[in-house]
Amino acid sequence: MARLSDLVHLSDQTFIHIQGQKVPAMLNFTSINAIEEAYGKGYAQFEKDLNTMLKRKVVKNDRKTMNLVWSLVYGLLIGGGTECTFDEMNRAIPFADVPNVVGEALAIMKKQGFQDADAKK
Repeated sequence: MARLSDLVHLSDQTFIHIQGQKVPAMLNFTSINAIEEAYGKGYAQFEKDLNTMLKRKVVKNDRKTMNLVWSLVYGLLIGGGTECTFDEMNRAIPFADVPNVVGEALAIMKKQGFQDADAKK
């Protein structure tokens, strides 16, 4: 039987750095389920809200924005194979790491982001 990695290119492993450690993070179908769970809305609404936030010149530091960003980080960690709860993730990320964690999460989202056509398949 052929190995999948011999037949197709597998996505490169990506990471988010937390407390100086490289934690695997990936956007995949597992991530989408975790994002929906954390955000409390469907992935389509999450993506719409994220795009709206990114178009703003100034990002608000409000509850909705923070839930949006932390839902993304949580989903990426779960998709990368890290077992954690939303609360554990929040307690694990020091305040000083927040800008880098958010930046790395958005970079992964941009690099691995699904297109509308992918979601319809």
